[in-house]
Amino acid sequence: MEENLKWLWAAFSVAWALHIGYVSLLSGRARKLEGQLKNLRAQLKERD
Repeated sequence: MEENLKWLWAAFSVAWALHIGYVSLLSGRARKLEGQLKNLRAQLKERD
């Protein structure tokens, strides 16, 4: 029984690590897009 709990703990740990990594990836992409939007707005403002 204890052997199964070790595997269960390992599976939960991997799942949480994947979730945290995915959220970090999405957060980085969002920050990058916000920076690009800021640059585009600045370029549009310069044209006017």
